[in-house]
Amino acid sequence: MKEMSAKTILKALRERHQEREWAFFRELRVGTGYRNVEKGLNPEQRLDAWAINLYPSKNFLRIAYEIKVSRGDFLREINNPQKREQALQLSNQFYFAAPVGLIKPEEIPEEVGLIEVFDEWQSMIKVSAPVREGGELPWQFLASIARRVQREEIEHETSSSI
Repeated sequence: MKEMSAKTILKALRERHQEREWAFFRELRVGTGYRNVEKGLNPEQRLDAWAINLYPSKNFLRIAYEIKVSRGDFLREINNPQKREQALQLSNQFYFAAPVGLIKPEEIPEEVGLIEVFDEWQSMIKVSAPVREGGELPWQFLASIARRVQREEIEHETSSSI
């Protein structure tokens, strides 16, 4: 199996989410500020990738991704299901995304799906993630998205004015 970087997997995931229909975020914090134990949020936790469908007809489907590039990393994740709890709360579907052959389909927990990545342009759903009912997104998470968009707009304005 050829080694693949997380960056390559992120490119493949972005390719699955065309701009007009989806908003796609990489390495998105789940909140801002300090850990809010009462609400169960750890703002320092990051989602490797998160996408939201922008069409009401698609019920604003939300998908969270956990990227795995090594077998050891995947096994640690499987042994610590609490790590993906926030991602499950913030999405309707949750997928592991990994190079082809790294994860066996029978190893995937029932609440998770598997996307196999061939290269930065091609990926395939190997195990479909179940679609769960999504609750309302917490304000801390929405603030994290707003902060990301604002930062990227400022960077764009700065680079455009040079």
